[in-house]
Amino acid sequence: LGEPTHDREDLDEKHRAQPDPKKVKAFIIPAGCGIILKLGTWHDFPVSTGPPVSAFILNTEEVVEALASMPAPAPMNHGDCFKLRLADHWDFTMKFPDPRPFVQKLGLVREPIAQPLMGPEGYGLNMKREEISSAWAGNAKVFVVPVVNVEVFKPGCGGPGIQPHLQSVPEVANKGWRDYGNRRGLQRLAAMFQRLEIPATAVINSEAAKLDYVAQALKGSGWELGAHGSNNSSGNAKMTAAEEEAHFKQCLDDLDGSLGSRPSTWLTPGFSITERTPSIAQAAGVKVFLDFVDDEVPFDVVNTETGARMLCLPYCMETNDFSLVLTKNMDARQYAQTLEDHVRQLASEPGVGKVVCMGMHTFVAGTPARTLALEECFGKLKNLPGVQFATAAQVQSLVRKLS
Repeated sequence: LGEPTHDREDLDEKHRAQPDPKKVKAFIIPAGCGIILKLGTWHDFPVSTGPPVSAFILNTEEVVEALASMPAPAPMNHGDCFKLRLADHWDFTMKFPDPRPFVQKLGLVREPIAQPLMGPEGYGLNMKREEISSAWAGNAKVFVVPVVNVEVFKPGCGGPGIQPHLQSVPEVANKGWRDYGNRRGLQRLAAMFQRLEIPATAVINSEAAKLDYVAQALKGSGWELGAHGSNNSSGNAKMTAAEEEAHFKQCLDDLDGSLGSRPSTWLTPGFSITERTPSIAQAAGVKVFLDFVDDEVPFDVVNTETGARMLCLPYCMETNDFSLVLTKNMDARQYAQTLEDHVRQLASEPGVGKVVCMGMHTFVAGTPARTLALEECFGKLKNLPGVQFATAAQVQSLVRKLS
């Protein structure tokens, strides 16, 4: 806060229209308290130095109308409201000590308490990790599991974009790019895998499977048909336990009805999970869980209360088309070469039974140039010694045969 300067007789007209830096102080206001500003007091909006808080700011109707009339934050001098941008007037920056140690010392906010958000081991509430013997893999060094994401997005909720600067409403370009994946990219990828005679797993939004052309393409693909929530605009993160249980049941029931088979593999949309998601998935009949990304070998998560176990196949972020194309901006050849290099390196290392889940999306990997590059890449990997292609369900079957 800065003392008023508008009525200072010791200042010229220019400096009466600016704060006096010698008369500016930072104040800490405990939550639950408030202040009333004297006319002319220089001030900025409050910020929290602790946990999130809601700040209520009361203004006169005249000030509210003046602020609302501004198309964007900017200096202004009307409606009983005078605002300026200090960088336009000062050639220095005001800095204050970090207030957090001070407010914690006074007990104004409690010390943050670290809490395990995903259970004690990071794999969910009441879930523990157990390693599995690599003997399940035989002599195969690397199993490549192509995972095709078949997704839809709620109208008006946005989604991944090829030109994210397009923000008008309604927005048709990025939406159309995503829709193209289900209309053309899905069929192109299915045809590619059939030509190569390579198995794949599709993880499917249940709302996408209700589209006739999507359901028809999936039924004719020969892929394992897995689950990927209801749509890719809604995750599980804010669901209650009852809501999440109902969500799993509804999604699996809908996919069973649309595609004629009940999925046993699950990937949560956008990794938007709760600490209960693994145990709820397990109870719903999911046998293969793809949400964890922290390894390159499969492992079990075991419910400490029931003893039930579920296989986790690490969903590799380094071979995902979103990571490589949308984030790292690789072209089609660079994308395919990275996938090949990743598998070749793993195949050259000691040991057997590594798994690489290659996440691909119909509107990214399913475009003509990328599918062409992928077909050449997968054709080489198919003939690479020590490398096998499999579905998630096939890996799970091999693992369970061992046990």
